[in-house]
Amino acid sequence: MSPASVTEPKGTETLDGAMILAILAVFGVLSIMLYALKGFLDQLPEFFASLRRAWEAWQDLKRARREAREREAAQREAARRRAARREAAERQGSQSQPAA
Repeated sequence: MSPASVTEPKGTETLDGAMILAILAVFGVLSIMLYALKGFLDQLPEFFASLRRAWEAWQDLKRARREAREREAAQREAARRRAARREAAERQGSQSQPAA
């Protein structure tokens, strides 16, 4: 008998093999998880840049709509003032004409 077989009980060879396989499996899963996490983290700067561009586009759209509303309101106000002046001028012109 060899000295190694005397000190170790029978069946430890299979336990050692199972332990090695378990360790390899755990580290294999960890390496896959780290690879996936690295890929995710590598995409974050592009994601945030895209998010920023979308936010700026949304703000530009809101600003353009607000400016269009303000322009339309200013045009309506200018048209109302012109109509009021025209009406006042017509009233003043009709009052200055002698009645026939």
